[in-house]
Amino acid sequence: MDFQKIKEAAQGYRGAMTGFLRDLIAIPGESCGEEGVIKRIEAEMKSVGFDRVEIDPMGNVLGYMGSGRQLIAYDAHIDTVGIGNIDTWEFDPYSGFETRK
Repeated sequence: MDFQKIKEAAQGYRGAMTGFLRDLIAIPGESCGEEGVIKRIEAEMKSVGFDRVEIDPMGNVLGYMGSGRQLIAYDAHIDTVGIGNIDTWEFDPYSGFETRK
């Protein structure tokens, strides 16, 4: 496997991935209030070409690619903790403040 080719391909997605992550950060998603985040993830899955995207009755977003006997599942929490008093922040926590090293 050519690590350099993988790295170059990944760097080609940097802008799109950064934009997607900033979108997720900008949408408040505290527990029981994450519908906006779910809808944004659903839209991203559709835009990158998932074969099927659905939201189940529990509010989980499910994406499917390909077919066959084997299934790979990825499970993650989407909800976030509250930001507390926004006046105590040095920057807007929904702005996706970014630094580069």
